[in-house]
Amino acid sequence: MSCIEAGTATTTFMATNELTIAVTVRLGDNQLTAELAPQTGVLPQPAAAVAALEAARPLGYYIGYEGYDVNFLGQPVPLPVLTDEQRRNAAKNSSATAGQDPTVLPYTHFSIVMNRRRQLAYYTAVNIDGALIPPAEDTTRGKDKWFYDSRIAESEQIGETLYARNALDRGHLVRRLDPVWGPYWQRANDDTFHFTNCSPQHEKFNQGKDLWQGLENYLLDAADIRDKKMTVFTGPVMDEDDPLYKGVRLPLAFWKILLYQRNNQLVVAAYVLEQGKLIADMLSAAAREAAFEPGAFRVPLQHLIERTGLQFAFPEAQELDLKDGGLNEFEAAHERVALRFGYRDLSM
Repeated sequence: MSCIEAGTATTTFMATNELTIAVTVRLGDNQLTAELAPQTGVLPQPAAAVAALEAARPLGYYIGYEGYDVNFLGQPVPLPVLTDEQRRNAAKNSSATAGQDPTVLPYTHFSIVMNRRRQLAYYTAVNIDGALIPPAEDTTRGKDKWFYDSRIAESEQIGETLYARNALDRGHLVRRLDPVWGPYWQRANDDTFHFTNCSPQHEKFNQGKDLWQGLENYLLDAADIRDKKMTVFTGPVMDEDDPLYKGVRLPLAFWKILLYQRNNQLVVAAYVLEQGKLIADMLSAAAREAAFEPGAFRVPLQHLIERTGLQFAFPEAQELDLKDGGLNEFEAAHERVALRFGYRDLSM
């Protein structure tokens, strides 16, 4: 058994034939303890006191994580190389040790590199072992619970607010089932529910069997049926013209790259799927729903005088009918701004 203590948090690891983790967090004189079940089982729900806090995994959760395996396919498949500008904009892993690339966030069987300015992943990289995938009945999806990754700032990740009351899904970049194999499949499943692995996708795009879900199913089914090892890179296509919604620029396309061995030869296939029209339709509908209706707020001038106690003297002014919003003639005389193809002038 080993114990690591940092500040007020203590993490204890007990080595058995299964991995058990006990986490103790001290808040003043109060102590909260949660034990994570063996990775072959289901992690327990956090205590109510912990759930009331911001949903973020503690730093101790990530100790020992190695992430994506470059040599998984029998020959090196390195992570993509960032440009100097991309590297400057990449979120930095506060827990990276000497010799580790601080831009890489390792999880169970996969890794992520984040664009801190866009709060989205530059890319994800996952290893899939079709021969070690557990039975489907053991990996049934429960109720989703997403977490911030405490190794980077929460401001560098998109949280729940973006997805409230709209048609956006929390789209997995590393598909939930892709890293779910081997003895630690349950931990891998839970790791995919980090906001770092989440990207805004229109619900019809994310769930479409002829779109994103269709591609995900195609790749994983191929690995499962053929007991193949695969490596998959995934990410959003980020453009400065992406439309702005709730302070976040929504990517209009997503890509995947598949690699595996065939006849002792490494082969690669690339895919790009577009969601531009779905996002444009969503934003247009949202704009119509959010249109200001001035007539709903019109009141008689006398009503305003009575409520404010102020005396307004407009002897030459004729009060408009209450059904008139006040600027109808002005609006009729001016055309509305046209939405350009690049979406740059569309802001919600």
